[in-house]
Amino acid sequence: HESYDPIYRAAIEADLPVCIHSIEAVYPTFPFQLEVFQTSLAQHCIAHPFAMMANIVSMIETGLPVRFPELKVGIMEAGVTWVPFILNRLDKEYLERRREVPLLQTRPSHYIREWYFGTQPLEEPERRSDIVKIFELFDGENRAMFASDWPHHDFDHPQHVFGLPFGPEARRKIMGGNAVRFFHLDAPHSRA
Repeated sequence: HESYDPIYRAAIEADLPVCIHSIEAVYPTFPFQLEVFQTSLAQHCIAHPFAMMANIVSMIETGLPVRFPELKVGIMEAGVTWVPFILNRLDKEYLERRREVPLLQTRPSHYIREWYFGTQPLEEPERRSDIVKIFELFDGENRAMFASDWPHHDFDHPQHVFGLPFGPEARRKIMGGNAVRFFHLDAPHSRA
């Protein structure tokens, strides 16, 4: 919503990124009609990803990446397996309805692929190699940032990512390099 524009301007002026975290406190408004589900499993499974998809769609339809091209955006605590879905879905709709979003100059996925995504809670497919394929679909090697969510009970231990079949360079980026770039941190000096 344009009421957030002053925050975006301030972030750009301060050379800071904006991170969006899902919130469940607003339900029963969309997409949080969670009371229809009988278990926490069902509610937690969709709450964060659906909220983040709703936020991303809103940011795209209002032309946020065109209005604020310098703004760095981070999407946090919704996992990552839904990211390729929303990229493709938005592109499909854009190709059919681009007149409704006149500010956009290219497919929505081109803008969103410039954003960063926290990994937590990192999904655990039965075939561990599938997560690597999913990362490839949204340039996760260069856009995903490991997040543990410690000390919550469902935190992701760093060892989990080290056990996934990423190459050493991808692992280095996901486990810290991408966050260093996103947050403008001083990179730790390598030891001789």
